[in-house]
Amino acid sequence: PHGFSFVVMPMWTTSYRICMEDFDTIREIFTFIRCTLKGLSFLHDIRIAHRDIDDTNIAANWYCYDMKHRDHRLARILEHYRSPDAVYALFDFDLSLQLPPETSLKECRRPAEEAWIGKLYYHPRDVTQGEWEYNPFALDVACLGNIFLFSFAEAVAVVPLLAPLFGRMTFPSIDSRFIAEEALTFFREIEAGLDPDVLDSKVVLKDSEAVLDDPDLYWARLSPEFQRHWRSHRPIPPSRTMRLLRWAMHRVPGAYKVITYVRKVLRV
Repeated sequence: PHGFSFVVMPMWTTSYRICMEDFDTIREIFTFIRCTLKGLSFLHDIRIAHRDIDDTNIAANWYCYDMKHRDHRLARILEHYRSPDAVYALFDFDLSLQLPPETSLKECRRPAEEAWIGKLYYHPRDVTQGEWEYNPFALDVACLGNIFLFSFAEAVAVVPLLAPLFGRMTFPSIDSRFIAEEALTFFREIEAGLDPDVLDSKVVLKDSEAVLDDPDLYWARLSPEFQRHWRSHRPIPPSRTMRLLRWAMHRVPGAYKVITYVRKVLRV
């Protein structure tokens, strides 16, 4: 008679950062990539830009009531990571933005000031050269791609096709960057072509901040023939002009406003 509705949902852990360094097989890495790409593709399909993609905003479908015994809790979560039941999802939508369904994922533009909201650690350099507008969907893709790079660069030596996936997700030119659906499709093609033995291959992961600004650090692990074949997916280094703009934006007082204003007036 009261018209109440109750939604019962499983409890997922959000009390600590998922430590991707604890993944020890390609299968565990691929589960994480698949889940997060599916989640981002779904959001973008209904024109929701997350705008706060960060490893602290990714949850696992696991919860442990025992918060006192750390070793026990860690053993349980590692066991779950390695099980076929592991699922990962994006959360924390307080900064998210839903745009009209006809909005183009490639051509969407918003004021550049919005790109500085949320956690910035995995942000690409989309607005560090005085840009006056940005694409929130492209920013989401690059943030997720940078999480993959930071955590899974070591896996490129085992699955070389991860390099072009990561490269096109973090491409400096937002017009050439994968949209989420394209990244998911590319990843599914990689996964479909792998032997089970490769998925079960062991890998020792090591977080690397350096690869976020230097693609050569992970592309150099691949054969010259592979690099030539996939050179269109390899991020290009910034030009001297871009490096100069970045330097001025960070070092010269007042440069941010001046450069942004000039670029807005000239539409460049």
